[in-house]
Order: sequence, then C-alpha cells, then structure tokens
Amino acid sequence: MGAYGRYELEYVRTDHNGTKIYHDNNCPHCAGYGSLEKWAYTGKVCFECGGTGLRPNPKVVKIYTDEHRAKLDAKKAERDAKRLAENPPPSQDELLARARETVLNVWESQGFNRDGSGFIHSGDTYPNRDAIYEGGGRWCRFMKAYIAPRPIDGLRGVKITTTNAEALCNQQGYIDIDKAFDLRGIL
Repeated sequence: MGAYGRYELEYVRTDHNGTKIYHDNNCPHCAGYGSLEKWAYTGKVCFECGGTGLRPNPKVVKIYTDEHRAKLDAKKAERDAKRLAENPPPSQDELLARARETVLNVWESQGFNRDGSGFIHSGDTYPNRDAIYEGGGRWCRFMKAYIAPRPIDGLRGVKITTTNAEALCNQQGYIDIDKAFDLRGIL
C-alpha cells in the first residue's frame, strides 16, 4: 500500500467489517522528506516536523470494503434525505424576494431610499457634512459627493441633483464605479 510521501502506510488492524486501518506518519507539509530544495532561503528544513519527516501523531487512514462502503453511502443518503425533508430549500420566488430585500438594504446603506430614489449633494460639502449626515446622507468616494434619501435644505455652496439607484448602482445594489465617475464629470 503506497502513500503520497516518503514513508509507506503502516498497517494497524482490520475491523470486524473488513475495514483496514493504517497510520500515515508522513509530515503533511514536506510529505515525509524533512527538507525540500524550494525552501533554500529558509535553510531547507521543514518547520512542521523539524526535519524528521514524521508527524507527531499519525493520521488514521481507513480503507473500506465495497460492501461496507455501500452501507455507509446508504446511511449518508438517508441522513441527507431526512435533513432535506426537515429543512427544504427555498423556492425560486423566495430566493428572488430575499435577493431583492438585500438590494434594498444595500441601497439604504448607500444613502438611497428603499424605492431607489436619492439626491446627490455635491460642491462645497465639507462645511455642511454634519448636516448631511444628520439628514441620512452617505459619502460616495467615487463621485466625491454625498447621497441622501431627501434633499437637505439650507446648505450653502451645495448643488442638489435628483438620482435613482437603478441608474447609479450595479445588480448587487452597490454604486458602480464607472457610472459614478461618469456622473462625477457631469456634476
């Protein structure tokens, strides 16, 4: 019985169902060689095994008979069927509703309303940033402007432009960089 590394698998015993149990003593990092040429800059010695090539605790490898493997596969299929019956996957409509809800939440985190409407506040926004934040505005670093769910009145030197999330965001609801750069040139 061969192993992937330098040392052969060590036979331990055979179970009552015919399963043969072996120990794999090869270091998982260096495959039992202790040192490799590719580690020339660090001294060629494996840090995992300290150059011995052996694991501190051997890995148990089980080789099943065909009959026992069939029994194990049947038990796993039963468990999977039971789990699927108890917790069925969501329908396509439910998945679409969840995806839409996620997009709406992302729009809100970007500064838009849940219906996708929003207002871009551009220009001299730095002195007015506290008022914009209080109004629900969020900074968009791509446009160098704020997006708020409503127009914030009383700001000096700030231009307010109406926008919507569908024109400015990608499918996941986040602001699309290319669209934001194009819009920044217009603002």
